[in-house]
Amino acid sequence: MSGLAHIELIAFDMFGTLVRNDASEWRQTMYDIAVHQQLPVDGDAFWAAFAEREVAFRKRRTNMANPDDSPPFKSYWEAWRDAFIETFSAMGIEGDADAAASCAVDALCDQDAFPDTGTALHELGQLHKLAVLSNADDRYLDGTIAHNGWRFARVMSSEGARAYKPDPRIFERFLGEVGLEPEAVLYVGDSPYDDAHGAKLAGMRTVLVQRDQNTPGRTPPPDSGELLAPDYVVGALTEIPGLLA
Repeated sequence: MSGLAHIELIAFDMFGTLVRNDASEWRQTMYDIAVHQQLPVDGDAFWAAFAEREVAFRKRRTNMANPDDSPPFKSYWEAWRDAFIETFSAMGIEGDADAAASCAVDALCDQDAFPDTGTALHELGQLHKLAVLSNADDRYLDGTIAHNGWRFARVMSSEGARAYKPDPRIFERFLGEVGLEPEAVLYVGDSPYDDAHGAKLAGMRTVLVQRDQNTPGRTPPPDSGELLAPDYVVGALTEIPGLLA
């Protein structure tokens, strides 16, 4: 455990790590959009068609071989609007993509914490500074933090950094803002690629929390190349204080 002896700050992913991001909630959001816009579609088919295009965005948004050659940054609202446009076209229906994207963002503004989150944050916050580094738009990241009544030493979103994990640039910008060397930061997330692999590339110590593997919102790993393994794997956030003891 000596590898964590000099940790000064613990940074967390948000969605799927601290709060829920369930596929069932996304299906409900798609159903709500379809009902509100009176779209002649089945909710599950609508969700499947949208999810296919949303995942395609995740695959192409960052050139990990040369991040500076990545496509121009899009916020999630912009990317989801475009995905809805493509979905409407593919399904042969007419809909309001702007309103649909706004509905998807609104649905994420009050996500509830996992049962272990509050206890873990309280205990870890006694001895360490806590921060959030999340692939998210500011609106729903800030909304969910406020919904749960949390305060962090630093919060950075992909929208604010203009880059998405596992892009090394978002981790570099985060380290620059907190003023710490990477080995002084422990990063905790639920995605083997976005979180564990990305943070390890940046030189941070990492903890992978194994939540529901069907959680939407994870970037598919590349077809080739090995992922960097996390330093620790836990089943609940409440195991982390023991790693730091």
